[in-house]
Amino acid sequence: MPDDSDSAGLTDPIRGRSEPERMWTLTNVGEATPDILSPLCWSLWGGGVELASRAGIYDFGVLPRSELAVPDDPNQWATACFYGRQAMNVDRARELAGLLPGTTGDDFERDLLGSVRADAAPTKSDPTRIPFVLVKAPLAATRQRWAPQRAYDDQMQWWRAEVLPGTPVDARALLTDSVARFTAVMRVHVRTRMILNMLRSQVESISVRLGRSDLVPTLLAGYGGVIETRLADDVWSLGQGQLSVADFLERHGFHGPNEGNVIGHSWREDPEAVVRIAAVHAGRPESERPRVRAQRAVVARERAEAELLAGLPAWRRPLLRRLMHFTGFQVRSVELTKAGFLTAVDGTRAAAGALGRDLVAAGKLDSPDDTFYLTTEELLGPLPRNVRELVAYRRERREAYRDFEVPVTFIGMPEPVGPTGSDNVGDRSDATVRGTPAGPGVVEGTVRVVLDADSDDVLEDGEVLVCKFVDPGWTALVSLAGALVTDIGSPASHGAIVARELGITCVVGTGNGTKVLRTGDVVRVDGSTGEIAVLAASAG
Repeated sequence: MPDDSDSAGLTDPIRGRSEPERMWTLTNVGEATPDILSPLCWSLWGGGVELASRAGIYDFGVLPRSELAVPDDPNQWATACFYGRQAMNVDRARELAGLLPGTTGDDFERDLLGSVRADAAPTKSDPTRIPFVLVKAPLAATRQRWAPQRAYDDQMQWWRAEVLPGTPVDARALLTDSVARFTAVMRVHVRTRMILNMLRSQVESISVRLGRSDLVPTLLAGYGGVIETRLADDVWSLGQGQLSVADFLERHGFHGPNEGNVIGHSWREDPEAVVRIAAVHAGRPESERPRVRAQRAVVARERAEAELLAGLPAWRRPLLRRLMHFTGFQVRSVELTKAGFLTAVDGTRAAAGALGRDLVAAGKLDSPDDTFYLTTEELLGPLPRNVRELVAYRRERREAYRDFEVPVTFIGMPEPVGPTGSDNVGDRSDATVRGTPAGPGVVEGTVRVVLDADSDDVLEDGEVLVCKFVDPGWTALVSLAGALVTDIGSPASHGAIVARELGITCVVGTGNGTKVLRTGDVVRVDGSTGEIAVLAASAG
């Protein structure tokens, strides 16, 4: 695992290193692992994502078996960790995307970042792999018909039996199992995400050719049956008194604030935040129930699809209908696999907590949460000889990384962009914030800036939720919003998918929304242009 060492030999796995010209971004992966990663968080994600991404692409025949081996050079990994922030290797991702039939590196970068660098190196497929792709890709696609649902069902059965009770019989065995399960489900997730990206590109391409690019945000929403809609609807039922807390936790207890970080906590450990948010639903009408809002998005998507079909010759319409059907299936599947690997994160969390208590009782550690500052390899093997000194060093470094921010997209090693905190307010002389349109509609409302899903903030009806990112732990809060604005994200990111499925106007990837906008501002959010205009500034 790449790390940084000081002169005393103390290592820091979450500092990272990069070649000078390599491009990285926090988009998407920054949503998955919010807050500052601990060494345990990164050891789970770094190795797991790298193994899974190589294996997932191998499953389509694009990579040879020799490429399954993980290289020592972190610049050849799919992701890296810089000052505690997980970043995607854009150049590596472009290279891999270019190997896939039906997509290019430019398609990937545009979908992820909203634009393509003028000097981006062109990508192309390897013609020697075509025979392998012709054989393996159809098999992989066939397997994807059942793999996401089966992976999710298996993970939920395991999580309810081994993690939800809260007291593992064998913490080391649970840690080993959780790490293996994370990689296995992530492999299915990678395959699902690859297929979805290719299908999205086709939908966008057809819409542009027909001169109906305005329909794209609506066409890529309202598929119905997305698991996050079920989560939002169960929050509504919890608030209405129609679902008990125990039943809610059995279905969704692995979620929680900053849930992708092992060092975070889940609702099964502390359900207070979600119960508080659910209470806001108690006075809401049936028309604002999440599944009712989701059904309105389905109707809007069907209407947009009919408009697009009208521009095609009759003989081509069945092909487009089939394309839209497959796209909807993959949208549902990508959220299933995401939930699947989050149960493994929660399993790692439960195992680390139990191990910490055991090691404190044995006199080897000072605090149960010291385990979060060790890697999975260190926890499963003999503890480092200087374990107390190492934990203290890594804990201090992680806290120091909170004092500055990393740019959303950067080249080489990122430069700190200034201290975080309430005094770091962006320039309000230009009263417009711009991002990437991700959910159609125009909404005027009052801003509520929320920086932590575990905070005491709840939204009033129709307020505009402005936050740094959205992961599944935010779904309860998002379901209350009239519109959603995020600093980090792309049209294919989790927040955008959930917003579209709930019929919520959405703009992502503003970069500075949480700094420029303030709670109490009255704004107009345009989900078609990506502009957020301040109509009336707050008095604060």
